[in-house]
Amino acid sequence: MEAFMSTAGEVGASNSAGSSGFRRWVRLVPALLLVASATFVAAYYVPLRRAHLLLLEEQRRSNQRGKDLEQTLGQVRGELQQKTAQVEKLEAERRQTEDAKKSGLARVEQLKTELAGKLDKQIKKGTAAVAVADGQALVALPETAVFLPHKLDVSPQGRALLCHVAGAVAAIGQAPIRVGAVSGPPDLVSPALQSVYPTPWALSAARAASVAQTLQDACSLPGARLSAVGHAEHDPAGAALGESKLPAGRVEISIALPGEPGDAK
Repeated sequence: MEAFMSTAGEVGASNSAGSSGFRRWVRLVPALLLVASATFVAAYYVPLRRAHLLLLEEQRRSNQRGKDLEQTLGQVRGELQQKTAQVEKLEAERRQTEDAKKSGLARVEQLKTELAGKLDKQIKKGTAAVAVADGQALVALPETAVFLPHKLDVSPQGRALLCHVAGAVAAIGQAPIRVGAVSGPPDLVSPALQSVYPTPWALSAARAASVAQTLQDACSLPGARLSAVGHAEHDPAGAALGESKLPAGRVEISIALPGEPGDAK
């Protein structure tokens, strides 16, 4: 009996110990699960979350850079279109100017041909020459064929010659006409003229003015179309008249078509 009771007590004690261990294990499992969850969160979730946020931020920045780039490209396109339009406009103006220049030169050459035809007799006699200089048609006359000897006055022969030239240019509309005078060698100038006009500049200017006055008064050219300039011994049209064999002292009448580069003022 005692042995049975002893065995029963041992069994009861063993069951009590097992129950106590189970309860401890049951209490320990949630703690272990909590530790495992915390370890997972710390080891995997937090880095993944951080990486996800970084990716989102990088995507936002990339989208913003794309918008900024698109805006910049739009500005560049607009500026390029403006520059292209400006270049096209300048090119059109250049072509227009070039065409007008070619047309103007052709008209001046035509004017030269017309003047040469109307002054054919004078050209053959050596009392006139026709050329193109500085974009203008030019009629050159020796001063001996225009002025009285050793005087500033236009001779009757010179008046007739000037009026013939005026008739040749009368059909050109309102084209400006510039009268220029080039002085000959100083030793051919009379002392009387030298005393009044001591320099080639003064003498050539006075001769140009005398011719312009004659063209207005005797040849009926409007004074508003005329201008006069003295060149002294310098001849801007000398190269163009190189083959004419006219003497150094001469009168040069330039006719510029309106709007041309060589338009006389």
